Amino acid sequence: MRGIDKDLSKDFRNRSYAQAQRILDMRRRTPKSGHSVATIHGAVLALTASVLSVPYDMPSWLPGHVTLLAHFIREPSPVKSTVTKAVAEFKRTHADTWSIQKDAFTEDELEVLRDTSSSSSYFA
Repeated sequence: MRGIDKDLSKDFRNRSYAQAQRILDMRRRTPKSGHSVATIHGAVLALTASVLSVPYDMPSWLPGHVTLLAHFIREPSPVKSTVTKAVAEFKRTHADTWSIQKDAFTEDELEVLRDTSSSSSYFA
């Protein structure tokens, strides 16, 4: 993603975002939508590639992409595992400057990110 043409990279980001958003919208309307785990995982992997292509940077499109990715946390494995690892890697690579970079996120987006890192407790 980093070494390719900027227009090609932008097109990939936009298409992967649109595909993931379509899947998420359909899942919200019809939880048993006809998307296979493989289709959902493919969209999540494309979003992951975009999010992880800019470690340490915070381009204007990144908050929306990482937030959309985080919305897939409740999907079954291997989607959930991919989302968990990608969000953890995003947080790790942005930790040093998070106090500044978090301003690029809305309060709702920050809440979605917090939800991905709060683990469910057996006793909750």
